[in-house]
Amino acid sequence: MILVVGAGIAGLSTAHALLARGAQVTVVEAGKIACGASGVATSYLEPRLGTTPMRKVEWEALRRWPEFVAALEQDSGISVQFRTEGQIRVAISDNLARFEKDQTTRCNDGWRVEPLKQDDLNRLEPALSKEIAAGCFLPDIRWVNGQKVCEALARIIVQADGEIIQETALSEIGQDGKNCRATLSDGRAIDCDAILLCTGTGSHPINGLPADIGPCRAVRGVNLNLDMTALQKPLRHMIKHHRGNLCPRGDRHLIVGTTYEPGETSLDPSSDVIERLLANAEPILPTVRQLPLLGVTAGLRAKIGDGNLRLGRSSENPQIYYSLSHAGAGYLRAPVVAEEMARFMVDGNFGALMGLAVK
Repeated sequence: MILVVGAGIAGLSTAHALLARGAQVTVVEAGKIACGASGVATSYLEPRLGTTPMRKVEWEALRRWPEFVAALEQDSGISVQFRTEGQIRVAISDNLARFEKDQTTRCNDGWRVEPLKQDDLNRLEPALSKEIAAGCFLPDIRWVNGQKVCEALARIIVQADGEIIQETALSEIGQDGKNCRATLSDGRAIDCDAILLCTGTGSHPINGLPADIGPCRAVRGVNLNLDMTALQKPLRHMIKHHRGNLCPRGDRHLIVGTTYEPGETSLDPSSDVIERLLANAEPILPTVRQLPLLGVTAGLRAKIGDGNLRLGRSSENPQIYYSLSHAGAGYLRAPVVAEEMARFMVDGNFGALMGLAVK
């Protein structure tokens, strides 16, 4: 039996992949399903720039997302609001040089990039500012409702005879003969063959954690949820600008974000943070302050060391595995990382592409 610690996108997607490989799985979560960063993320699926092995993993994951979504929705009966309209990147005059450099890099890396004139922007998204200096369309970018993805995965896990224990933390890792013994915060002890850590920065302290699994640090992200029904034409594309993004969810909800605040751990953002998000969005969407504020969400991205993904097993205790430091890319990489982590735990090896990326 494998104990998965953490019911965010990393833990749930890997638990799902482990069950598909025939493993017996229990997921334990200190809060509720997707209660951390996974539940408040914008959840857009955009590979980062570059041609490293990890960038190749991200492009392969993006390619797999339609099939991943189709299986999730069919097996769970939950729509995860997978959006395929693509991304419009825009720049105001003060950021034109940076925008042009970014566009050139994408073209050189093989991205599909379609330049947009002002008339194109007006036609595609009439609510955007007429003062935007430049724009381009990235047809390959997707986004999804992360909360719904986690709900769908959780439902499938339970349907497949997996167990999810919520509002109960892992308190201690010990040994009982050849098995790991996991002691939970309610006093229960679970004997298992292996433990997979998929925890974030807000994790309950775990006694007995191997020293070679580094501590996570927090990078806060804050989003605003606005009601955009007052717009003559609600936004249909994801809009990316140099200080954030505008992400539509259906015809009503507009996510305005996202901050990047290293070391900030408060989940109750100040009015100054809300004002900064509105001020950043206003040159792109001039009516943003007129849209009703439905809510403010904050989450803590988890990073270790240099911030790169950490997949593997402890050298001190080989029964302890980890899938950590997903930062802002957990949703994008999930179709590949979950499958490869499950392969590693069951068969003992990563696939060729993931093996290169995690070295």
